[in-house]
This record gives sequence, C-alpha cells and structure tokens, in this order.
Amino acid sequence: MIKKTSKDILVLSFLLVFLTVILIFYYKLSNKKEIQIITDKNEYLAGEPLKIKIKNQTKKEICFSSCYPYYLERKEKEWKAYSYDACPYKDKAVYCLKPRLVKAFQISIPSKVIEKGIHRLAIPVCLNCQPNNDFKQEKWFYSNKFIIN
Repeated sequence: MIKKTSKDILVLSFLLVFLTVILIFYYKLSNKKEIQIITDKNEYLAGEPLKIKIKNQTKKEICFSSCYPYYLERKEKEWKAYSYDACPYKDKAVYCLKPRLVKAFQISIPSKVIEKGIHRLAIPVCLNCQPNNDFKQEKWFYSNKFIIN
C-alpha cells in the first residue's frame, strides 16, 4: 500500500487546480469569436423587422461595405445567398466599429422574395481599411441561424 503524506496531497491538489484553470482558460479562448453577430429572435415572419447587434471583440476597427453591409443567406444543402443587383456606386468602407464596441441596427425582411426556412446574415468586413476609403473585403462573419416563416 502506498503511503500518502500531506505534502503529496497538497501537491496533487495544486496540480488539479492548475490543470482545471488552464482547461477553462483554453475553452474560453477557443470559443471566443472575433466578431459576434446576434439577432434579437430565432424566428421571424417575412416582412417583420430583424434587429441585429454586432460586437467587435477584436483590437482593430472594423468597417462594413457601403453597397452591401450584409447578405441574407438561406440554408439548402449549403448556405446560398439571395441574388443582389450590382452596386450602382463605388463601394466604400463605412459604418466602422471601434474595438470592443457594439453596433445595433434593424432591417426589414422583404416578404416577396424571401423563402421560408433557415437563414443567417453573412457580413463582409474590412479589418485594415480606413473609413471612407475603398472597401476591400478581408473576412466574412456570420450571424446565428434563424427561421423565417
């Protein structure tokens, strides 16, 4: 039989606490998104307003497109964006959001062109651009899924 001293128990306890803290820290870091896009509800009717919050959890200012700051996508086998007309003017980096801030806005879900089903918003973002300069999409970020009935 192995004899355990109070020193052994103390060292073992310390190691278990240390490993637990490391695992919690790693879990939080690995699950944190750079940009978080959240809708106010999980289910909408076509024509109903959809409220969105965008949280910039990066250390950089992010900017959105002046032409299409978001795209609505529908889940089929894969995500498919609805058809959008070509932008009639020069696409600029606008609607910028400084680090650690939140931007909220509202869109109306068009009732005539939207199909029922699972949707999300796809948002192109420029991470290294200056406000009012040309928009150059560097990353895509996506909202949570929501249903349109």
